[in-house]
Amino acid sequence: MNERRYPSLPIPGVGAIVVGPEGVLLARRDKDPRKGLWSIPGGGVELGETQEASVIREVEEETGVKCKIVEFVSTADLITLDSLGKVEFHFLLNHYLARAITYETRPETDDGEVGWFHPDKLPDDIANQRIVDLILSVRDKIFRIMQEQ
Repeated sequence: MNERRYPSLPIPGVGAIVVGPEGVLLARRDKDPRKGLWSIPGGGVELGETQEASVIREVEEETGVKCKIVEFVSTADLITLDSLGKVEFHFLLNHYLARAITYETRPETDDGEVGWFHPDKLPDDIANQRIVDLILSVRDKIFRIMQEQ
């Protein structure tokens, strides 16, 4: 069992809605929860690391894209229960809007996948409706950033 499964406390994490000229940057998740589905890049905040530094590091690690944070967007809990009703995962996630500085993508793993998606044409196999709603909550800002690049 890894340290993220069945935690004793919620794990702090970040996610980024990264915007480039072609739209929003998404990556296929390579681990649970929701392995194999498209989501925004992000991950756990490391000890001694600021949330902002974590966003920049996670985006580059997962996608190869360098970014700059524009603003804080929202906070959400991601709680997944196992078949017995026990908390298997609990992440406390802070989401940020970010502007891509580079646009060439590189997945974190050999079998990974990363892509740019127009906010009005998100993939059908996105991790969950909350991610879609999060992206659409800043839709106007996404379009502004897309036009500026």
